[in-house]
Amino acid sequence: MSSAPGTQATTTAATRGAAAVPVLIGAVAGLAWATALRGLMVQVAGPESTVEWGGTVGGILLPGLVAGALLGAAEHLRRTGHPHRGWLALAPLAFVVATPGVLVSVITDGGIGGGAIALPLLGIAGGWALGGRGPVAARVVAGALPVAGAVGWAVGAPAIAPALAVTTARGAWVAVLFAALLAVQSLGCAVPHRPAGGPLVPSARAAAVIGAVCGLAWAAGLRSLMVEIAEPGPSHVSWAGTFAGILLPGLVVGVLLGRAPHRRGPGRLRGGRGRSAVGVVAGAAAAGVVIAGGLGGGALAVVLCGLAGGYALAGSGRPAFRVAAGLLPVAVVVAWSVATAVVGLDEPGTGARGAWVAALLASHLAVLALACALPYRRHRAPLA
Repeated sequence: MSSAPGTQATTTAATRGAAAVPVLIGAVAGLAWATALRGLMVQVAGPESTVEWGGTVGGILLPGLVAGALLGAAEHLRRTGHPHRGWLALAPLAFVVATPGVLVSVITDGGIGGGAIALPLLGIAGGWALGGRGPVAARVVAGALPVAGAVGWAVGAPAIAPALAVTTARGAWVAVLFAALLAVQSLGCAVPHRPAGGPLVPSARAAAVIGAVCGLAWAAGLRSLMVEIAEPGPSHVSWAGTFAGILLPGLVVGVLLGRAPHRRGPGRLRGGRGRSAVGVVAGAAAAGVVIAGGLGGGALAVVLCGLAGGYALAGSGRPAFRVAAGLLPVAVVVAWSVATAVVGLDEPGTGARGAWVAALLASHLAVLALACALPYRRHRAPLA
């Protein structure tokens, strides 16, 4: 009888831990999404773009982190069968709450700020369409809204700036980034609507599609980091370098890592194909470093950080090795923060632009590490 309180405390701690993990993963993913969105905004604003603490950190990054955490909490509630979780699909409205002035400027300033309202609403509509609940006709209409938004961007972007036309490599990349961010937001907003219990993604085919979308969004967001590194010098966006060298590999690796959980066999690890996919990218990056005499070392570092971080999060292997592997991406982010002044960004810890780019790098490395951990996870053992 005396052990009952201790057992209850242990159970409560385990329950809280189980809830904290998906919330943390959601927060990291939400931060990565928000940093990529800020990169999109830089391309829209052009050379006049300014990064401020209030507008960037308070109005974009923090709401993205909060929205992601809420959707992560929705996944925990879905797993445990909690009936009251649908309201968490409204998580993207955190962006509107963080910048309530857009509600006024849309009316008083001829529509300025409308994008800050439209983007969350499109994601919420897309999430309901993908959630699997409600009349089919209504869900089709809801799903058509983010699709129309992506098409509208591709058609109307040249009116913002001729360089954003989809007939140019830069414009096509920005259009892909916008569409992929919309799709990822819709996928996140679908989580609260999915059936309680069971796997979130039931089939390998659906996992492959989701992996492709997420991999494409990740790669397109990473391209924003490369643009910032090139500044204040010219950043050249080419069809081959951007699409064949960044976006396509991101899509392919996303497909293979997305399918990795569905390739696992009972009681053993069957992530060889997923790990091999990332290994191929690592080998290609390494070959590029050798051929170019060091150019492209950053690509190799990103891949190695993802592989090391994935192993650290795998839940198997010697703890000392996993800790050492997990320290690699941390060391890269710290080194980047120290070296930002060298590449022409703000001084470390003093400028909003440098903080945003550091958050962009750190969150994308963290998301890659989480994805690279999937092939190592045991059968039916969720990552979160």
